[in-house]
Amino acid sequence: MPSSIALIIFFHLVYSEAIPDSEHIEIPQPTDFDVTEIHLGVFNFTWNSNLSYNKDYAVHYKVCIGDLGNEDCKEEERKVAHFRRFISRGVFAKVKTIVSFGNRKAESNWTVRNFPRSKGITEQALQNVSCILYNFDHINCTWETAKEVPDDAHYSVYFWQKNTDFPCHQFIRNDQRKITGCHSKKGTAFLDKSVHILINVSGADFYSAPRFRFNPYKIEKLNPPENITIEKKTHGLNIVWDQPYSLITNNKLCFIYEVNLNENERFFETLKINYSECSITTFDTTKSYSLQIRAKRASACRKNLFWSDWSKIITINDKSPDPTVPLVVIAVVLSALFLILLKWKGPKVLLKLFPPIPSPTNKIKQWLEKEDIIQPYTSKEHPTYIENIIKIEENDTL
Repeated sequence: MPSSIALIIFFHLVYSEAIPDSEHIEIPQPTDFDVTEIHLGVFNFTWNSNLSYNKDYAVHYKVCIGDLGNEDCKEEERKVAHFRRFISRGVFAKVKTIVSFGNRKAESNWTVRNFPRSKGITEQALQNVSCILYNFDHINCTWETAKEVPDDAHYSVYFWQKNTDFPCHQFIRNDQRKITGCHSKKGTAFLDKSVHILINVSGADFYSAPRFRFNPYKIEKLNPPENITIEKKTHGLNIVWDQPYSLITNNKLCFIYEVNLNENERFFETLKINYSECSITTFDTTKSYSLQIRAKRASACRKNLFWSDWSKIITINDKSPDPTVPLVVIAVVLSALFLILLKWKGPKVLLKLFPPIPSPTNKIKQWLEKEDIIQPYTSKEHPTYIENIIKIEENDTL
């Protein structure tokens, strides 16, 4: 059957020049159209053309994938195509065969593979999805779930940037223990390329896999400025700090700063600075101040959405009391109380602490005063034992 179809195609292409391209020539549609995911975001499309090889004509294929009116298409000579794209429910893929001989060609109808939309959810499963990049290789994403999504829904989150993909390392939960976000670490610094996120949400009777894309320059959050040094001068203060690192640029003209100066925990002044150095002249040397700085990229260099956190608090003209003073005061008070106690209750206290040695009783005293209390020892004579021996003699009367 495939060989007979090939002969018919070849005959029409070569000998039917009066017939317009593709008209009245039936090219069989591809069959066995299948899609498998090689790894995150990369899909393998395969099919069967139902045509045998023939050197007299060329066969190639057009494959497309699309959703929401957008299509990505490519032409392949083999019966396989790769697409690097997140596929979620509501996406379709299609393929058709194109046979050509010289400048003539004929095409089959499309073979379409649909990925049905999520069931059981009348609106998008996740809403208000936002992400923040920080510390070069960390990303935090948060979202709100639609009311139809149950609390026990299962989540799996995957990130992808260029040739690297990685899963969610730790889910973020609210007070009701419902998953509302994800924290992950890439392991290497993010690139100035789009970051994709695929969030699979599934339950007993529904499935949803929305995908999102973010530009790193918009969601990057810089680290607070470090190594802040303050120099006191006659006209005021000169403050210098290190420029924070950015994934996008290291041009010093691309950063803006806010310097917040507080007097005794009371708001004093916030300055917007375009360089990593500033001078403050409205400064009273007799007062104590606290200083903090934060950073952000300027709008001229692809402005990001987030300010950095404030730097650590630096105290200027620290007027706080010496922490050892209260200890000294306490020691002096205790010593004074002890001396007063000794003055008023001294004898009784000493008597309690060091009681006198008791005197002997009268009987013992009288016994000790007797002169004959000690008698010389005289040994008693041992009794003399007298032994009487009687001798009896026996007379012979015979």
